[in-house]
Amino acid sequence: AGGAPRLAPVALAPREVDVLTCVASGSTNATAAELLGLRPETVKGYLRSAMRKLGTHTRLEAVVAARRAGLLP
Repeated sequence: AGGAPRLAPVALAPREVDVLTCVASGSTNATAAELLGLRPETVKGYLRSAMRKLGTHTRLEAVVAARRAGLLP
């Protein structure tokens, strides 16, 4: 009884985690695309999807939320 409500664990696709890892290290979408062998538009899509799953609105919020969820170091 009482206490904070438990949130369902967030499940991100491996590529979403890869993109967030690049973003966390300061990469732009273009740089992340180059590092991951993807197109910048694809990186944007993965980032948007991860942000939606994490309930965030910015890249920084997504990285923080992923770290709090234990998805990023």
